[in-house]
Amino acid sequence: MRASVAEVLDGQADLRRTHEVMVGEKGYDPLLHELLTAELGLLGLVVPEHLGGLGLDVPAATAVIEELGARLVPGALATSLTAILAARALGPSAEPLLARVVDEQLTLAVALAEDGAGWDLEQTATRATGAGDEWALTGTKTLVAGAEAARVVLVTARNPGGELGVYAVDRAADGVDVRTHMTLDQTRRLSTVHLRGAAASRVDAPGAEGARVLLDHVRAMLALESAAAARACLDITVDYLKVREQFGRPIGSFQALKHRCADLAVAVAGARATADHLVTTLRTGAATRSHDAALAKLVCADTLMTVAAEAIQLHGGIGFTFEHHAHLFFKRGKSAQLLAGSPTAVRAEVAALAGL
Repeated sequence: MRASVAEVLDGQADLRRTHEVMVGEKGYDPLLHELLTAELGLLGLVVPEHLGGLGLDVPAATAVIEELGARLVPGALATSLTAILAARALGPSAEPLLARVVDEQLTLAVALAEDGAGWDLEQTATRATGAGDEWALTGTKTLVAGAEAARVVLVTARNPGGELGVYAVDRAADGVDVRTHMTLDQTRRLSTVHLRGAAASRVDAPGAEGARVLLDHVRAMLALESAAAARACLDITVDYLKVREQFGRPIGSFQALKHRCADLAVAVAGARATADHLVTTLRTGAATRSHDAALAKLVCADTLMTVAAEAIQLHGGIGFTFEHHAHLFFKRGKSAQLLAGSPTAVRAEVAALAGL
């Protein structure tokens, strides 16, 4: 699966193409999205077979997320696969949504953050009124990745009893207003989603802690993307050091630069190991999911920031230009650090989960 997706992306979504797409009106490539979803069937990868999917295990989806992250591909495919993995983890209550994903080729976005509350689930203010299969949501969600290309948004909201749950809202439904913004990371547009009595269906079962499952999987997505992007950024930098000459020899032969690259390689290997451990946690359903997802997000995002910052320096003057790819990795690293909880907040959460 990884090889098939990588082959398509290498031909249709290299970083030069990302430069073109990210400044376009849509912010993503609809033709590439159609190729990956309709022709390769990526939305059904981990959907159970009895719901019409391929029934593959978690690593199939995480491999695709990594390949997308390595190339900084804009769009809603990574968020869709993340939401599908989360829905699968929720069990039977999410099966109607997963069946719709396959039947209608639905792309998904995840809406967790709110003004004033940030990513703190305990402070969620969006309200859900109704019962059974009929709910109406009112509130505003911010920093929603992938909403510009999504057809359904998974929203966290509180019912009249104060219980936090996960609800699916069709973007085209009455009472849904999505405003997409260009942000620091031009490869990942973020949206504000206003809900005014928008019709919704509940995805998680009462008491299932679905909101927590959703947050953990968003952090997992950021970790997987960041680890892969850090590796890609380092590879690009090393390739440049091999051909850029100074004093009649490749600058990569200078010992000082070798040491810097070696340090980066160690950091990238650590991020890769952390991400791999997280994939195992998601696949096995281990009780350490929240801790492992938060820790991986911290380690991998910080690694990407370090590698991207060094890449700009090691490329010299060309690394500071808009036309070069280095700033794309740097901006993706910063957005990964801030999304799904700031580094300070997530570190405190990791410490609490570890009992420190």
